[in-house]
Amino acid sequence: MTTSTTGRGIVRTVLSAGRMVAGPGGRVVPDGAVLCDGGLIVAVGPRAEVEAQAGPGVPRLAFPEGTLLPGLIDSHVHLALDAGPDPVAGLQAASDAELHAAMADRAGRLLA
Repeated sequence: MTTSTTGRGIVRTVLSAGRMVAGPGGRVVPDGAVLCDGGLIVAVGPRAEVEAQAGPGVPRLAFPEGTLLPGLIDSHVHLALDAGPDPVAGLQAASDAELHAAMADRAGRLLA
């Protein structure tokens, strides 16, 4: 397999699957694909179209029995809890003002 890298060293890759659920309303695209470049989704659509946009030499990962959900973000987070060894103790020790400031900081980092 050859690789194609961006200036940031992240591999440009085509992911394809037997089904892709995309866009508003959950439109199902049979034999769909996603082109990722530099950690971003840059193209979504039928596999043949996305592979043509990717060009030769770009790695392709195929999951013919799978389903792609491009852009799906796991938004289930607990902003009040830190990543320390005992997040509940940290939560209980914080004042409301400290907790709100920490939650705002964590939300900002997630969005970044």
